[in-house]
Amino acid sequence: MLHQTYQSFVQDRRDLAGLLAYALYKADKVEFMKAHPDADVLGFVLGSNLRSQIDTYRMRAEVMLEDMAEESLSDALAEAEAHHLRRLRRLERTLSFWSGVWSNVIANLVAAGISILLVVLVLGSKLNFWSSLLKYLGE
Repeated sequence: MLHQTYQSFVQDRRDLAGLLAYALYKADKVEFMKAHPDADVLGFVLGSNLRSQIDTYRMRAEVMLEDMAEESLSDALAEAEAHHLRRLRRLERTLSFWSGVWSNVIANLVAAGISILLVVLVLGSKLNFWSSLLKYLGE
């Protein structure tokens, strides 16, 4: 006997919920056949092809797909967060290094400037540079 169970469950080849619902139906059919080896399977098939049963299988399949997608997304989100935190820590270490370098460069430039100013003042006073400069500017 030819029955249309597959076509009742699956709308097209990309209908994941329908394909999974059909797989759930097949699993239930195998369990029924194991539990009732002498029973006629046609009653099970006909009962499973009722619109309400197909909708129930489809709803179970959709819930399973949603759970799987949610679990997959939560795993991906956790992995992305961990990756982001690793990159952020690496960036913080790099930034703290460069901020330390720049603060040291600026401090050394300031110290060198003060040293040069002191040398100019001391040498200028020993060579009477300042008094000669004032005389020159006064003329």
